[in-house]
This record gives sequence, C-alpha cells and structure tokens, in this order.
Amino acid sequence: MVKAIMTAGFVASCGFMGALKARELKERIALLEDFRRMIIFLKGRINYFREPLTSIAETESKNENSRAFTLLGETGAAVNEKNADMAQIWAQKAVKTYRNTPLTADDMELISYPGTFLGQTDWQNQQASFDYLEQRLSEQIGKARQTYTAKGPLYRKIGFFAGGLIAIIFL
Repeated sequence: MVKAIMTAGFVASCGFMGALKARELKERIALLEDFRRMIIFLKGRINYFREPLTSIAETESKNENSRAFTLLGETGAAVNEKNADMAQIWAQKAVKTYRNTPLTADDMELISYPGTFLGQTDWQNQQASFDYLEQRLSEQIGKARQTYTAKGPLYRKIGFFAGGLIAIIFL
C-alpha cells in the first residue's frame, strides 16, 4: 500500500514539475504579447494625439492590469520625479517589473529597447523605431510559440516518464 502511494506520488510530482515548465513557456508568450499590445497602444497615442509619455503613463497605467502597462506607469512616474535619462530609467523599471519571469535575455533586450528612443528622437525616427520594435516582437513571439509547440508537450511527457522511472527504481 505504501509503495503504491509512493509510486503515485513520484509520478504525480514529476508530472506536475513538467507541467509547470510547460506553463512557463506559455507565460513567456503571454508576457511578450502583452508588451506588444502596450507598444501598439503607446505608438497610437503618440502618433495620433501627440501626447507626451508622462501624461499617457499617468492615465493609462491605472486602467490596465498588466506588467507592460505597469512598466509604462512606473517609468512615467519616475521620469516626472527624477527628470533623468529615459534609457536608464526604462531599463531599471523593466528589470524590476519582469523579474522572476520566464523571459529570455533577448526578450529583456527588446523590452528595454523603447527607453533608447522614447522622447529622445524626432517623431519620424520614433515611429520607425516603433515599427522596428513591433517587427522584432512579432518575430520573438513566433519563436516563443514554436518553442512552446515543440517543447511544451515534451516537458509534460518527460515529467511523467521521469516519475514513472523513479517509481520503478524504488520498487
């Protein structure tokens, strides 16, 4: 009876670990899509309304419940308070906001990129930078989806297989 419970426990716990790893891959996709949605929103507000970043950040970051809009709000507040370099503030807030997430170094590089051009270039260059960022984000999301499609089921299966293998070893 004890062996059966241990066997089921090993299989279930290892299978759960595999499922958690697969969920991290899916969370990465969701975080990147959320960031792309915020970038498209920000581009539209700057393009059509010609609003400064700080006023957009104050109004919209409170309305959305996402990490990307939280990043926007915290960056806007910090720029108002410190009146410092946007690239440095954006990068610091990006690291703080996306800490302990399954994003890769390439993903974080893309998330930090808007700080290099927001409010620092003329309108046309800023729009070109937004277009470049959207294209790169689309590519990164595509890669993340491919990774999830290939590795997600694999992680779940390996988890259950490893649990079963451990259970057989202990029998």
